Amino acid sequence: MPILPAKLQVLRGSSVVKYGLTNLLPRSVAILSTLVITPLAIQKLGVLEYGLWALATLIPNLVSSPDFGITYGVVNEMGRVQHEKGNLMSERERLLGLARVLRLIALVWLCLGALGIGWYAFGPGTTPGVEPERMYAALMLALGIFVMGISPSLWGRVQLAQERGHEYVQWEGAGKVISFVSSLIVLWLVPNLFTLIVAALLPNVVMAMVNARRYIRNDLGPQTEPSWPLRRILQDNRRVFSAGKYYVAFQLTFLIGTAVDPFIVNGLLGAQDVTYLTVARRPFEALPLAVTLFSTALWPVFYRLNIANEIGQLKRLLGRITFGSVGILLLLSTLIVVLAGPIYGYLGQGKLIVNQVDLVWIAVQTLASTVILVFNNYMSAMDLLRSQMWVQIIASTAGLIAKYMALKYLGLSGYFPVASIVYVTLALLPMAWLTLRHLRVRQAELRRV
Repeated sequence: MPILPAKLQVLRGSSVVKYGLTNLLPRSVAILSTLVITPLAIQKLGVLEYGLWALATLIPNLVSSPDFGITYGVVNEMGRVQHEKGNLMSERERLLGLARVLRLIALVWLCLGALGIGWYAFGPGTTPGVEPERMYAALMLALGIFVMGISPSLWGRVQLAQERGHEYVQWEGAGKVISFVSSLIVLWLVPNLFTLIVAALLPNVVMAMVNARRYIRNDLGPQTEPSWPLRRILQDNRRVFSAGKYYVAFQLTFLIGTAVDPFIVNGLLGAQDVTYLTVARRPFEALPLAVTLFSTALWPVFYRLNIANEIGQLKRLLGRITFGSVGILLLLSTLIVVLAGPIYGYLGQGKLIVNQVDLVWIAVQTLASTVILVFNNYMSAMDLLRSQMWVQIIASTAGLIAKYMALKYLGLSGYFPVASIVYVTLALLPMAWLTLRHLRVRQAELRRV
């Protein structure tokens, strides 16, 4: 058999490719939105209002695993069922029960979020020049929209487990397009902080709901029995919840290690520095595109290659993605640093002067976080969650302390190098070592057989 067709057959030819090509739309629109919405919002709303809007739209990123890891635990579990039975129709009531649990979790997040946002907005570290009531309203509006999408997110993970992740990505792309167009309309016709939050966040949630409804109707068949009681839902999903507890830890480490940074900057320095931080990062957010297009779809592929003992193919796939990612990001990061003047002159509308040294450190952290995306999917597929958890706990805790001290005593100029150095030494290098060690162990096991 020719080499190329053989490789395509190992990957089942199209699951990763379909996901990546479909993912081009939402990722491309996200980049376009950054390039167009950022300068327009600064121009129409001003630096302080833009900073508030940036904080509000970061709410979905602040809570990376709001379902307490349930949907991540579903991927391997439903992948196993799909492998054994060829479909998930037998899991209909079980999955609908999990969706009910997620709706309860969403309500918990809304209540906890209302308290946390109230403390943040009205507490001792209030932002100069910003009304606490206005900040509270903006963040609560964003949180309310966000929690509406927690339950529908389950079905995207189920589709991913079936290597059909491109289907939910299609609806995500539609949401991104609607969000981009509606944000432009708002900024041009009625530039308003709260209307812009709705325009930026709500379309994505609505499209997730549409995808969920279509999947349930078309793929799971008619309901075969009354809705399960909560106790049975919890009992029949013990394995999902067992894996989910690690993703709760990942959520907490992501929160304290990365997502909370703009909020700490706002509390210590002010909304104008939040604007500097977010605008400085904007061009780099587009760089992981080549990896993020495909990385999530690699999870079930890694899982399948491992159980099939195709370790050589697994190692080559992982190596090509990792080294290819590093090369692409190095080239593009260099271009951003060299062309910083015109790029940030446009993005900041002449209101911000960005230090090139800061950009170098942002580039380093962007490269590291992109490579870690690949390692995270590998370790999740291999159920190496405990080791992954401890690396993230140590890196995020040490990083939070280091970054807080840097911001307090050195300002943003100290924050950027500290954030990058801690992330590379305590997160990237240990994750790379764990991944390579597992590959060596699997190769040794096969040699002994």
